[in-house]
Amino acid sequence: MAFNLNNIKYIKIIYRDNCDISHCAKAAIKNINGREIYASAKVEMPLYIKTPQEISLSIVCEEGLYKTNTTLKFVENKDSYVYFTIDLPDGMEYQQNREYFRVRMAGDVLLRFAGNVIPAKIYDISANGIRLELDKDIKIPESVTLDILLPPKSIKTSAKYIRTDDEDNILKASFFFINLPEASRDIISQKCIQKQLENKRNSIM
Repeated sequence: MAFNLNNIKYIKIIYRDNCDISHCAKAAIKNINGREIYASAKVEMPLYIKTPQEISLSIVCEEGLYKTNTTLKFVENKDSYVYFTIDLPDGMEYQQNREYFRVRMAGDVLLRFAGNVIPAKIYDISANGIRLELDKDIKIPESVTLDILLPPKSIKTSAKYIRTDDEDNILKASFFFINLPEASRDIISQKCIQKQLENKRNSIM
């Protein structure tokens, strides 16, 4: 499958460390040839892992997400960067508009509108939007501000109110993020990935 480098935003690599714990790395593609993908990521500490190893690879493009399993052949640490050499997969599963999946997650949110500050709990979240648990049914305008507490970070964003559903006696208000900065979107994406990996580990135990 041919890719236009100009259309690729970044890649995500799910790999295992030397303790067999899964981690996610977000990297920029430097080059793709007929056999391999070359990518790099800035890191605070050198990355020492066993290679070759099977990984989950996601290539995030403008039009959607391509996902598959492949082999991480080699890792090189240089200065403050880690460089990945990855086998180019023969085929990839295309998932249009599936980059951002929804995850159940605990957390606190302050819902702000018209001078009101309403405390709420996260029910689930993705990098596109959020559902909040409310203590009582309230009239919410279309445009609101959300302060999302995701320790150690706090994210403030504008959001569009979609609707409130009463499911199993739980009021769930849905919101779509508006003009969320990419740095904040990345934080939420990483939190979602970490939570999903944690859920998978717990289901195996």
